[in-house]
Amino acid sequence: MVLPDERPVHNERRTQFLNVAKKVFAQNGFQATTMDDVAREAGFTKPILYQYFTSKASLYQEIVASTGATLIETLMAEVATRELPREKIEVAFRVYFNMVVNDTEAFRLLFIHTHDGETANELRKVEMNFVSFLVPYIDSSIGHDDRRQMAAGIVGLAEGVATMWLVQQESKGWPTPAPDAAERLADHSARLAWGGLRALLRD
Repeated sequence: MVLPDERPVHNERRTQFLNVAKKVFAQNGFQATTMDDVAREAGFTKPILYQYFTSKASLYQEIVASTGATLIETLMAEVATRELPREKIEVAFRVYFNMVVNDTEAFRLLFIHTHDGETANELRKVEMNFVSFLVPYIDSSIGHDDRRQMAAGIVGLAEGVATMWLVQQESKGWPTPAPDAAERLADHSARLAWGGLRALLRD
């Protein structure tokens, strides 16, 4: 007897739970959200949700980790199409802010809500992966530690701009972003980052 392959249904439902949880966490924050909230929003009972995720923390951590993985994968694919270091940094900012603008709920989770314990660790992993990604595109004549510090500065710049944009959107009641919102954020950030790197390298 051949049993039906239930993996597609399992994966589809798991993805559904992740998407619903991302929305609920973004609206309410981690502490205020319960597994009942997520299950109810998804249209299932809590015991079914627990078949896919052992705890609220594990559900939250997977959302953060998957957002970071998607970011790095997309960055690698897009940056590979560019030749010059400046072009690579510019396209990295475009990829980053396209995700911020088009997956607002995920980035509200990352930057607007408070993190502690394991959730803070997942966010730190995302940040460190982004730093490691940027290091090879900073002048190789600079020492490795200094290059990592500069890369961390660029990540901090990107996060700061993203956070402020999200706060501004929230204060306006989450209007539909302008069509060029991601491009403008990326352009301003890239110019600021590149200008800072050039000034530093002249010292």
